[in-house]
Amino acid sequence: MSVEPVTAPIPVEPPHVESRILSVGSYLLAAAVTFFFVAFFFAFLYLRALNSNGLWGGPKPHHHVSVPTGSGIAILVCVLASVALVRLAVLELRGRGRPLWLPAGAAALLLGLAAVAIQCWQYTDLGFGTEEGGYASVYLGWTGFFSIFAFGTMLWLESNLLTARRNPTAVNPERDLSSFFVVWATLGAVEIAAFVLLYGVK
Repeated sequence: MSVEPVTAPIPVEPPHVESRILSVGSYLLAAAVTFFFVAFFFAFLYLRALNSNGLWGGPKPHHHVSVPTGSGIAILVCVLASVALVRLAVLELRGRGRPLWLPAGAAALLLGLAAVAIQCWQYTDLGFGTEEGGYASVYLGWTGFFSIFAFGTMLWLESNLLTARRNPTAVNPERDLSSFFVVWATLGAVEIAAFVLLYGVK
């Protein structure tokens, strides 16, 4: 005679507690993202100032490594436009014009994925690797990890959008998108810093 295991029901958190958990979690994740990319910021400043054997910009005789600025601008525009659209979606959910939030979120998703795709395409036309100086190492490390973080964040956004579409009465899209916006806006700030340093200062 088999005995059925005794299971205890999992308690459901009250809505205000769940909202608080998501809010705190998003800020902790944004802080973790910031500290992660501070390492590349420090590496850029340190290696550029040190310039060991004059190899910051690349080995001789081609003493400088160049990156296509056009694709860098396209990535920056896509990321910032995506951040702005997510913010618009949050404002739509908080106001009365709810019908526009889902298209705005979908457009933000497409722009974020476009930024990742452009970065991947740019790698095929760089013509240098991590062994060609400090700048090349920082550039590939910073942009590579940013693309990974951005792609993962877009998966999070896609999950929020699909869940809200399939179960519009069972979820709180304003709460979920607000938490998402904190992290995505942080990555937008990281992209601005990357563009200024990697394409402007060099």
